[in-house]
Amino acid sequence: MPADIVTTEQLRYQLAFSHAMERTTRHWQETFSWYPRMQCCHYQRIDQIYLESRQRYGDKHFLDYANRKRLLKKYMVTARDVTDTLEERRTLENDGIVGIRVAATENGEYGRMKPASIYFC
Repeated sequence: MPADIVTTEQLRYQLAFSHAMERTTRHWQETFSWYPRMQCCHYQRIDQIYLESRQRYGDKHFLDYANRKRLLKKYMVTARDVTDTLEERRTLENDGIVGIRVAATENGEYGRMKPASIYFC
């Protein structure tokens, strides 16, 4: 069959395909077209949302959430956290335990997963 001949079956397929694409586009516009605009709006005010959350729920609840979701350090670190971390390092150095690393666990929360036998003393 020559390449320049188009069959009715090919025309029907193209027509059905274009109608399906139109239906999909229309459905997306009717149901989900608001999502990108709202997402942009929320991303623009993310700092304000974090501040409101900290004021409403307090630092303890917010920092637990921040640790679980692994937010950026600028959103979750407080001066008390820094002093606790430094004190913990000093204690470990005084005990002679410098090169030991803790096993990585899910979401950075220790105790959710049972450690492997090599980490038992």
